[in-house]
Amino acid sequence: MQQPFFSTHGKPPELGECRTTSVVTLRERIGAVRVEQVFSEDATTALASFLQNDLVYERDEIGDQKLVNRASRQGEMPDDPLVHRATASTAEAALAVLGVFGSAWFIEQLEKWLSTPLRVLRPPTPYRMDVGDHIEPHDDHPSSEFRLSVTYNLTADWQIGDGGETVIGDVAAVTEFEDPDFPLPLKKWTLAPGAQSLTPVFNSALLLPLSCEQAHAVRPVQRAARFSITTLYGDRIFH
Repeated sequence: MQQPFFSTHGKPPELGECRTTSVVTLRERIGAVRVEQVFSEDATTALASFLQNDLVYERDEIGDQKLVNRASRQGEMPDDPLVHRATASTAEAALAVLGVFGSAWFIEQLEKWLSTPLRVLRPPTPYRMDVGDHIEPHDDHPSSEFRLSVTYNLTADWQIGDGGETVIGDVAAVTEFEDPDFPLPLKKWTLAPGAQSLTPVFNSALLLPLSCEQAHAVRPVQRAARFSITTLYGDRIFH
């Protein structure tokens, strides 16, 4: 698999340079790609302000495996409208930027990279991680049609010691365990030696090909809140 290339033809006006800056390789396959300068300065500012000041979040916890805040929606469906406090014009501008992750142009670039037709399986979802929040290793691969996770980072001025790094590695083992708060067994992924860590970079996206062979995690946040947006893509036809 080669590095992704983002064409300028038909590119939405909200987007920036979309420049690939680093690639993580696991066992001679691409484990992650970092794309920087995803959005223009104005678009980034609008989206960052919306996530930090206007969105309403709800707690999303799965035992001790996942401790985060997820943007609230007006209903139970994953694509229901987000709950926010913004004015109509502010929300319109920010949601236009957020919608780029589901745009035909963006999906077409990902399709060319992966050489397979794609669709959005889980729409762009904003997250806020407070101090102490973390996500243990997981693969975002509940079934075979899940092919790619794109996580866009909006954590400004990250410094060593802030925490919230993304860790990517091969899966050494997957075990099930019981939790009294969940009716079904939960899974715990163990990463093999050699896992790699990627620091948060403002206005960048991590493209993570999904499979049962690799997993990723987010280390505990140590200082200021960490903001991000995750979108999951997969095959157009269910397997």
